[in-house]
Amino acid sequence: MPETHIGRIGEASPRTFAPVHHPEWFEGQHEQRLARVLGVTQFGVNHLTLEPGAYLALRHWHQQEDEFVFMLEGERVLIDDNGEHTLTAGMYAAFPAGEANAHHLCNRAAAPARLLSIDTRHRAAEVIHYPDDDLSFDGPLMRDEKGDRIRT
Repeated sequence: MPETHIGRIGEASPRTFAPVHHPEWFEGQHEQRLARVLGVTQFGVNHLTLEPGAYLALRHWHQQEDEFVFMLEGERVLIDDNGEHTLTAGMYAAFPAGEANAHHLCNRAAAPARLLSIDTRHRAAEVIHYPDDDLSFDGPLMRDEKGDRIRT
């Protein structure tokens, strides 16, 4: 009989990367991988908490992977090529694959903010653009059987 996969929000997952650019931006970021720990590999679902002053990522866009964020609690600022946009609980934003609109989220409020981040897990070569930083993952960047990004 197939297994039933159930999880619960709890402890943050171990960090899988050490940020080289602006490491101080990520000190207040706490991420719990929800889908991966239950065996889901074709898309990611992450519960994130950003302490005041923390960022979700460097400003970037993906050629092959869709991204979606849903605000659960608090306030975040979405910074993209169109400017700054305040997101509060109940609001959401999408970043379709291949749309060259570099984006990231930061918490400029005085209280923590929580959100869900959902994205596809493209198995073939991926290109991620970082227009503000001297950094590029321009392939061949692939995903392994667990959905983790690896260089080939």
